[in-house]
Amino acid sequence: MVNSDLKDKIQKALDIGLEYAKKNGAEHAEGFGILERTFNLELEKNKPKHNLGILHGIAFRVIANNAYGFAYTSSFKSEDIKQTVKAAIQNAKTKTPDPDIVPFPETKKAEHPLKLDKKFLDMGIDESVEPFEQLLPSKLPKNLYFLTAMGNIDSGETFLKNTSGIDIYKQEAGYGLGIGFLSIHGFPIYDFHFEGAREWGKIIPQEITKKAIEKTLAVAKPQTLSLSGEYPIILPPEGSYGLFGGLFMILTDLLRGDKASRGETVFSDKIGEKVAADNFTLIDDPLHPDMITSTNYDAEGVPTQKTTLIENGILQTYYLNSYYANKLNMESNGKATRGGFFGGNPIKRSPSIGSYATIIEPGDSSKEEMIQETKEGFMLQNFMGIHMSDFSSGRFSVTGSGWYIKNGEITFPVQDITISGTIPELIQNIDLISKERKQGLNNEVPYLRVSKLSVTAKKMDFKVRIGMKILKTLMALGLVKNPFI
Repeated sequence: MVNSDLKDKIQKALDIGLEYAKKNGAEHAEGFGILERTFNLELEKNKPKHNLGILHGIAFRVIANNAYGFAYTSSFKSEDIKQTVKAAIQNAKTKTPDPDIVPFPETKKAEHPLKLDKKFLDMGIDESVEPFEQLLPSKLPKNLYFLTAMGNIDSGETFLKNTSGIDIYKQEAGYGLGIGFLSIHGFPIYDFHFEGAREWGKIIPQEITKKAIEKTLAVAKPQTLSLSGEYPIILPPEGSYGLFGGLFMILTDLLRGDKASRGETVFSDKIGEKVAADNFTLIDDPLHPDMITSTNYDAEGVPTQKTTLIENGILQTYYLNSYYANKLNMESNGKATRGGFFGGNPIKRSPSIGSYATIIEPGDSSKEEMIQETKEGFMLQNFMGIHMSDFSSGRFSVTGSGWYIKNGEITFPVQDITISGTIPELIQNIDLISKERKQGLNNEVPYLRVSKLSVTAKKMDFKVRIGMKILKTLMALGLVKNPFI
């Protein structure tokens, strides 16, 4: 674990900052500190990279002149702490007073403590590397190439204090392993599999590799099509809540309380109304025992809770922190976050709103039944362009890869399939939900079938297809080096 001297310095720095804030114009103050040890390993194109780093810092949020102010520092010197708090107070006083400001939350004990695997805290480098080494396969199928592998181990401590009495100290730890492969069966395409866990030894490296190979082979030799129209689409778990952002990341954004209060989402003022299909229930459960993002306190020190956002198609609530809950005449449900999932250094950002662990309730169908009941359509995942969607209306136009379904059977893998529409329409048109679910790093979701979505696709240019065949022939003869690995 990171050394105790740094821990003591952070505790002292927070006390100095809060005391200085009370004496220098802050009506309320909050101090947040972090100590995190991260060990990253990466192997790409046979070039290994590794990094062992310690992240530490403190951030202060104050209420002065009835407005929020924020500032942060990585220094623990008394004078630097005071200057940081002073900057936060000045920042607040430059803003227009906000009549909806509420004091920072008061202390309240979390009812559901989460387990910590203490093995992470004293783990040496040699033991850390072992699972990563077991990822690498000794032999691969023909036309399949190793692309990249990564592993990371995180253990950290967070500190949160405020002038309303909150004093929370948390230890958190977890690790993840992932590997990706490239297929040159036909047009080159790759896939990747990554898993995380809060308990050491729960991830089996060989299974990660096996799943990554299977996923890559399943999309090998993709074809392109020329078509335009409305088709049913099956969304696998990776398609709705993928590792690096599935299509439903738009839905999460649309359900944020801050956007609802400003009228910046189509779901503003829609609580109690039907917004999705009857079979659709969406939950955020930060207390899920197995997810890497689980926590029993949110970024403001409010105990987290299992929250049903949409139940049987009816909108129940939004993702809320204390400020926007008050503004909407509701209660906080513990959705204040710092940095978000893969969101960078939490010290550098004031708390925002987001999800912790997404759950979609299972249905009564199955993946196989969805496919069998699809006369012509697609099962799509790995979308590109989600970040360019309209996060107010929920309108999207994204390009994905997956499989073409004809007469109730998967016919062949496809790529460059563009689907477009709006998330509100999409969740209203969900007609089938599977019984089986997959668990990701921060989600547990089933397969979903959308009865109709606008689909456009254009067959790959003839010259490109011929060029790829020539390149593959030259590679097979050893006349040119494979440019993809």
